[in-house]
Amino acid sequence: MDDPIRTLFVTAGLGADPGDPDRLARASDQLEVATTPAAHALEHLSASEVDCVVADYDLPGYDGLGFLEAVRDSHPRVPFLLFTDDGSEHLAGRAIAAGATGYLPKSEDPETYGTLADRIEESVEGTRGSVGLELEGQATIGLLSDIYAVTTDIELTFEEKIRRLLELGCDRLGLSYGFLSRIDAEEGHESDGTQQIVLSHGEHDLLQPGLSCPLSEAYCRKTIQSDGLLAVSDALADGWEDDLAYDVFELGSYIGGKVFVDNELYGTLCFASTESRDASFTDAERTLIRLMSKWASYELDHDHVTTELERQNERLENFASVLAHDLRNPLNVVDGRLELAQAECDSPHLEPIADSVDRMETLIDDVLDLAREGQTVTEAELVDLAGVARESWNHVAAGGAQLQVETEQSVLAEQKRLTRLFENLLRNAVEHGGETVQITVGSLDDGFYVEDDGPGIPESDRDDVFKSGYTTNEAGTGYGLAIVSEIVDAHGWSIGIGDGDGGARFEIRTR
Repeated sequence: MDDPIRTLFVTAGLGADPGDPDRLARASDQLEVATTPAAHALEHLSASEVDCVVADYDLPGYDGLGFLEAVRDSHPRVPFLLFTDDGSEHLAGRAIAAGATGYLPKSEDPETYGTLADRIEESVEGTRGSVGLELEGQATIGLLSDIYAVTTDIELTFEEKIRRLLELGCDRLGLSYGFLSRIDAEEGHESDGTQQIVLSHGEHDLLQPGLSCPLSEAYCRKTIQSDGLLAVSDALADGWEDDLAYDVFELGSYIGGKVFVDNELYGTLCFASTESRDASFTDAERTLIRLMSKWASYELDHDHVTTELERQNERLENFASVLAHDLRNPLNVVDGRLELAQAECDSPHLEPIADSVDRMETLIDDVLDLAREGQTVTEAELVDLAGVARESWNHVAAGGAQLQVETEQSVLAEQKRLTRLFENLLRNAVEHGGETVQITVGSLDDGFYVEDDGPGIPESDRDDVFKSGYTTNEAGTGYGLAIVSEIVDAHGWSIGIGDGDGGARFEIRTR
């Protein structure tokens, strides 16, 4: 690039570090750096030729994204780099989505200004070439939309999401291969570990799921030694010719980020090709790989937690089933002997024994339900509240009681357990309000409620009604509302008792 790059360095004005623009100017002979406070920046852009804008995030009258929007309104094609103390990946994603060409956090590293100068040169070279900035900003925003659609699709499994992410990344970067790796390495001895391919996209013989290699032969060993990202646009030009990794995989270009689970290194998310690239990876591309790696870390964390919850649920289910079986065996013996005794003699003591056997069987069923309903929900779907409420009402011996449903809301829930929740609340209303009780199911801003016009719940009892075994009905087991509470907790919701129109009002908050 022969022509000088006219760079406008936008500062906060009074109190800004005057050394930043000077250090940038010294970092490259290609740059002509002009400085202006934010208040005069738009005026400067209108009056002078500017090839690139560099701005801090915190500016008087703006944040960095607000200033970016103001620049884009009048100069939609000029490269714009955020240079800020805030190094969050969330800010990076917002900046790229809003049309920034790039993003670079400040650091104490003396090479920071050299990196910034390189980014400026790359960005300006792109705008002076055949590919316009406007078009680039639009493939970026489109890709972010595609990534969002994939990562928020509750119908897709973890593996399906990763595979689609790898496909999107390869298409956006123009690279042939994408893969998620699992790395087993000791801290400080990374080259002695191993790399295994977990999932992949593309036809490279050595980058297929299940294949592994010593970490000393992998590009990823340098990724995990980096600050989070390794980008190689031309392996031979960047000195990889004598590297064992190049000899084995023959990758001419590569970009990858680190992936973490439980704050521990899991592996890498990478894209590569046997061909080198004509140009360096742009800031937008680097930021996208960082964001993809962050998302993969989150999704793996979620998958890890879900798997562990499913194991805990399975252990709890097994324990409850064994306990119920062991209790029912001797109870069946008692029940059988009781029938024989009732056939042989007529004793006033036998009927209370029969009642106790029936109550014991009910208690076993309720305790088993209590254990099962408390298992954390791992598979939820959008469920229509009105439909579930009416279905549950069909399972309740209601007599002359009436149900009114005043909601069109849907909630993310496990339908079977949500049905059980409604059954218990509706049955509780009938048991305490009588056969003429009127029950209403309605919406809250953040959930739903079940209300009746029965005798209500005294304030002195409201802290106890959800406890196991608590009941004011001699015929009850005291587990009905405890099961409701367990179902609520299993979904990550909360339940409370509100002030109804004279009766009981249970309010379930789903968010």
